[in-house]
Amino acid sequence: MPNQTSNSTHVLVVNDTEEILDLFRVILENMGHRMTAWSFSPDDLATVTEIKPDLIILDLMLGPTELQGWALLQKIRMTPATEDIPVIVCSAAINWVREQEGWLAANAVKVVLKPFKVAHLEHAVEHALALPDMADSSEFS
Repeated sequence: MPNQTSNSTHVLVVNDTEEILDLFRVILENMGHRMTAWSFSPDDLATVTEIKPDLIILDLMLGPTELQGWALLQKIRMTPATEDIPVIVCSAAINWVREQEGWLAANAVKVVLKPFKVAHLEHAVEHALALPDMADSSEFS
């Protein structure tokens, strides 16, 4: 495992499946990143602004109402303290993601569709961290 210094990039992963969170932890730590895992979608952004992640990887379909991840993504983009944090949506909701392609692209949200190849996720993470400005366009696979 790479040395994790206080300078390592901090990635927040929001997914309601523990096995997926474990997989992300292995992938991200092998890339040298620090990870905070949430198996729920918070009702407000106080915790997001408190931990100050460099990147957020978010599943859209969370919890009993399913689109809690989508609601969180909208809050992230509409809040000045979080609007510029790079976001990668990692979801199996292919049709829904395609329907939202315009909004996602306009808001510089990258997309990795499940199931994914590890190399594809790694590339998306590297790209999102290298180009954190809102002018970047979304990538669909």
